[in-house]
Amino acid sequence: MSVPALPSRDVMLTALSKVNDPEIRKPITELGMVKSVEIDDAGKVDLAIFLTVSGCPMKDTLTRDTSNALLALEGVTSV
Repeated sequence: MSVPALPSRDVMLTALSKVNDPEIRKPITELGMVKSVEIDDAGKVDLAIFLTVSGCPMKDTLTRDTSNALLALEGVTSV
């Protein structure tokens, strides 16, 4: 059984570009909200994003949407 290749940073950013800020309705990548995205050898992604406002009421929505976008990539095991 072969181990799936891990997605590159560019592939992860492309997946995240499909996630829109729920209030501004623009991609989080276009808004500069992605601070960092890294993946370890086990497929665990560490994602840090900037929120558009302190105490963002849509934080849970952004967390869910970004996690779903990354988990859809082959090789990603957790976010």
